[in-house]
Amino acid sequence: MAFECYSVTTSAGSEKKSDVNWDELNQHIIDTAGLQERETLVGYVSAIVDLGIQKQEDAEYVFEGDADDEAEEIEKDGRVYFKDGINQETKKPARMKCLPQKDQQAIAIAVDFPDIMVDKGQFFGESNPKPLRLWMGGQFYTQNNGMILGRPTALKVTNLDKERKTKKWSLAQNHVLYKMAVAAKLIKPSECFLPNDIDKILGQAFQFSAQVYMKEGKGGKSYFTEYINFVGALGRGQATPELVTTPILIQFNKKNPDEAVAELRNHVINTMKMATNWEGSMIQKQVEANKNQENQGETEAEPSKEEPVKETKPKKVSKPKVETPVVEDIEDDDLPF
Repeated sequence: MAFECYSVTTSAGSEKKSDVNWDELNQHIIDTAGLQERETLVGYVSAIVDLGIQKQEDAEYVFEGDADDEAEEIEKDGRVYFKDGINQETKKPARMKCLPQKDQQAIAIAVDFPDIMVDKGQFFGESNPKPLRLWMGGQFYTQNNGMILGRPTALKVTNLDKERKTKKWSLAQNHVLYKMAVAAKLIKPSECFLPNDIDKILGQAFQFSAQVYMKEGKGGKSYFTEYINFVGALGRGQATPELVTTPILIQFNKKNPDEAVAELRNHVINTMKMATNWEGSMIQKQVEANKNQENQGETEAEPSKEEPVKETKPKKVSKPKVETPVVEDIEDDDLPF
């Protein structure tokens, strides 16, 4: 089954309360995982979940010019604005050129670690040991949407032919799924890897950096925190682990297995609800049909309401004169799907 890519269509979110002792559940996960410090572990991609069409943060580029140069850039493109920021390479203050981005289809990626079996089910009335599952992209709490995915993985394609003499549409070579495809030897470096093929990543094993711990916050409080990051291919001599769970592909506009939908964590579902094409989608109907069922397979920790994220726009020091639609990097007629 290929992953379904599609275009933008249309938007919308009460979650069932539980009597679960979250402190005990969190401590069980931490004690069982033994990952209070970051370690490199072998895990396999256990879930790829379509999050629908998601709003994208504005692109930011370090800008070396002066005020006159900024005015000239704004004159060229009314979408451009400038602000003070941080150069991510040097970690020093820098002037940033900003540009709105087109909404993109995005996904969430889950990784299972079969060497670490946790029993969340016992806290919901029935023992059900399963491998530790971590979701890439992090998560944080917002007042409007609850716990959401921190960094959804956008499926933006680019032309790998930098000279633009040919059309080699692909995920960018620095995209995590492209790196995984190369690491799994599905493609060779510089070959194309399209979003339609990302289901081939399911079940593939890689090395990941992982951590599960209580993060210190303000006021002496601590918050249950999970961290995961892709490291690379398995090393020489490392064995591919047995798949103790069935990898799942959750699509937005197709009927998915009900048991797979029931496994989705709240922060993933809440992110889905932020999609511009959530209303009327097949996944909305399935999620709402499942919402009254007890979820003991992949229930997450209680939301860490450390500091609700305020959804505010950066101060635009240099404002564009006219507002125009967001950037269209690629003409739809040129896309390969």
